[in-house]
Amino acid sequence: MRTVLFYRDFRLFRGGHLKTWDYFNHVLASPDFAPRIAFSEKTRWNATNPWMNAREYVVDWHRFRHPDAFFIGGASWPMVDAHPDAGPDIPVLNIMQHVRHADAEIKRYAFLGRKAIRICVSAEVARAVTETGLVNGPVVVIPNGTDVEIVPAGAGPDRQVDLLIVAMKQPDLGRILAERLARDGRRIELLAERMQRTAFLARLRAARAALFLPNETEGFYLPALEAMAVGALVICPDVVGNRSFCLPGQNAFRPRYAVEELVRETESALALPPAAACQLLEHGRRTAAAHDLQGERRAFLDLLHNVDQLW
Repeated sequence: MRTVLFYRDFRLFRGGHLKTWDYFNHVLASPDFAPRIAFSEKTRWNATNPWMNAREYVVDWHRFRHPDAFFIGGASWPMVDAHPDAGPDIPVLNIMQHVRHADAEIKRYAFLGRKAIRICVSAEVARAVTETGLVNGPVVVIPNGTDVEIVPAGAGPDRQVDLLIVAMKQPDLGRILAERLARDGRRIELLAERMQRTAFLARLRAARAALFLPNETEGFYLPALEAMAVGALVICPDVVGNRSFCLPGQNAFRPRYAVEELVRETESALALPPAAACQLLEHGRRTAAAHDLQGERRAFLDLLHNVDQLW
């Protein structure tokens, strides 16, 4: 059995940690590969850490010898260099979860010339890094998958909230939009602080529509896909990485990231006739079903079985 050694610096729960947890479990599900993971000294061990109840797989980075592959994020290249077994014979799987990897002003850009098998969570990320002309090694697109159960039409809890504003990354803008969109009788809930994922998904399930306020650029933006799965109308601005699955007029509203456009598109979503809303929601469910976690697992395990040829 071959071992894949992961590395994370977990201080606050973020989407990047969740996706690495998914990939860790993909390896765990394989009969041919075994995962191990090391953490930084500053890692926080609490209920938000997905590996809290998987401590038997945690190892010391420097003392765990002879891994068959490294699995790292874009900022963890110094850890590869520090490993006693690092060298040209051990493949490096580098997950790339943001279009910012192609930004020459950030530290991760300098690592694009390092040889790696780069796993991009969207075609937009792959395009961004490839267009730099610096990438050394194959670039593989595995679109993000979700394990959120798809809620059939007419099923699930009562929609107690008309509009959920997801503003953990943009709380000030969220407050502005909550005021702009307030109407008599309209039930609006603003999420401006981070919360555990189970609580967040429960809020999504209770919402008729969700207005997302991500960073101005993202590599994918999984919460919008999760909202499609649970049957909430999605209003999510164009943040580059969501262009492949947030499709205006088909399964979502995708305005330009500007206050007036966000207000206008959200009002349009809330005013949709029932038949049009049902059609948009059904297309959203189909999009979520096409991005299931099992599909992501199959693609990644196929890559692992061909890692020597790719390397």
